[in-house]
Amino acid sequence: MRRFTLTRKLSYLFSGAVVAGSLALACGQADPALAATCGSPVATGTDCTMTGTVSLTGGTLTLTSPSSLSWSSTLTGVDQSLVDTTAADQQYTVDDATGSGSGWHVTISATTFANGASTFPDSGTFSTNGSTSSATATTAPSATCTTTCTLPQNSTTYPVAITTATASPTFFTIYDNAATDGLGSILIGGSTNPNPVGWWVQVPGSAISGSYTSTITMTIISGP
Repeated sequence: MRRFTLTRKLSYLFSGAVVAGSLALACGQADPALAATCGSPVATGTDCTMTGTVSLTGGTLTLTSPSSLSWSSTLTGVDQSLVDTTAADQQYTVDDATGSGSGWHVTISATTFANGASTFPDSGTFSTNGSTSSATATTAPSATCTTTCTLPQNSTTYPVAITTATASPTFFTIYDNAATDGLGSILIGGSTNPNPVGWWVQVPGSAISGSYTSTITMTIISGP
């Protein structure tokens, strides 16, 4: 009698385990033994696995700068600090679509401001910072994402003095970005942002009236 009772109990336990396993599979818990590779016919109730891959090719590093810079004032006989007040000139856009994380920096050069034989001094005439109210402000231009970006880490000291020259002027870094940052499309400055780009010209009180022109060149270079 004891043997018969033990046999019946084991039979009940075994039957319960089979039922529980059947219910688990019926409720969507896949049996790993039934998994297969997708791409070939699989039986009903059998899972298949596949690999999803996104392939990205690096794009380009570009700079969109103002088309021109301009200043105007009436001579007073004393030195003047003039800032470009055109809203569109108070910004430039860097678009790093390379996906490399190499970093970048923006540079600028300018020839001597000349009005015929009359010129402004090469040193101390042209500068830039992140202010349209003070030529000596040490603030950097604002940096904001135009879409999705990682903001740059700028270490440039402001204001940046841009020494001009009659020929082959030197390029000066006006904004830089460390490696791994500054990816995506980034607006530098902006007339409605807290720190627009300030382009400053110092006019001597002894200047001759007329139009002084300079060839200004901006470029963007890969690397911090």
